[in-house]
Amino acid sequence: MTSHYHRYRKLVTMISGGPDREPQGRVETPFAHSMLAELALPATRVLCSGKLGWQGMLARTYVDPPCAEQFTTPQSSDLLVVVVTSGTYTIESRKGRNWQHATYHPGAVGVTAPGNVSVLRWQTASAQRLESLHMHLGADLLEQTSDALGGKGSWQRRLPDTLLLDDPLVAAAGRAVCRALHERAPALYADSIAQAIATHLLYGPEPEIAAEVRPAAFGESALRRVTAYMHEHLHEDVSLDDLAAQANISKYYFLRTFAKTTGFTPHRYLVQLRMSRAADLLRDTVHPVLDIAMACGYHSPTQFTAAFRRRFGLSPTEFRRQFQR
Repeated sequence: MTSHYHRYRKLVTMISGGPDREPQGRVETPFAHSMLAELALPATRVLCSGKLGWQGMLARTYVDPPCAEQFTTPQSSDLLVVVVTSGTYTIESRKGRNWQHATYHPGAVGVTAPGNVSVLRWQTASAQRLESLHMHLGADLLEQTSDALGGKGSWQRRLPDTLLLDDPLVAAAGRAVCRALHERAPALYADSIAQAIATHLLYGPEPEIAAEVRPAAFGESALRRVTAYMHEHLHEDVSLDDLAAQANISKYYFLRTFAKTTGFTPHRYLVQLRMSRAADLLRDTVHPVLDIAMACGYHSPTQFTAAFRRRFGLSPTEFRRQFQR
């Protein structure tokens, strides 16, 4: 207990930028409960917005382990939005006695509504580095946004709470926040993104909640074989016949069942893997962009650059330059 308390005080100091203050036993630091959420995570923090002066959100990036045993996230008055930035893995969440599952990939979004907790576990068969962004949006921001939108009743009930949210706007906002963390962006920029996310989730177009409660259309072992094959052959032309053979079913049935299981067509899933691999190579190696393009299955530099820009909003060269500062 003492160890956890000292870790708690250290986290408060880290986020607030100075000694923590607890008048009459109450922590006045913004995002106090969200800070403590880190104690439950089986992950290693890389970046944190704690000392950047951001008011609308607390943002942190993590390297996640390839396998996580069951753990429970603590309750918080803030909204937690998690965006996967690297890697592909199967994550499960328990609702009552039943486990729901989803396949996480770069751009996948998970949301825990204020006041709720999540029981989670995950695993991956890939050696690829797993990374995620956690954005905690403050209760004050959410309440003020709801009031400005003319919200009636409990604003908490209007927010999603789901293992997998298919929402391109939130995914794009997550990429922008990651960039802002790397560049130590001013509060005006980060708080504008926090406001945009809050407004979108409280009022924007109804997002499509991916059916994480669906049973797999074919077995998990077959899915692992297919995704492992994709990882091993990213540099090659992968055909539908090749993938269907890994699942031992016809290509017509495979096309339907793969999309039903993952929420993506095989082609789109493969492109996501290639872009994630390209980002890792650009960030962690000095290989020429052309070599990286070929290693990721692109024989045309123009096609590679176009696909990379669609995924990350930057050219490969611009993306690499961010990590050379």
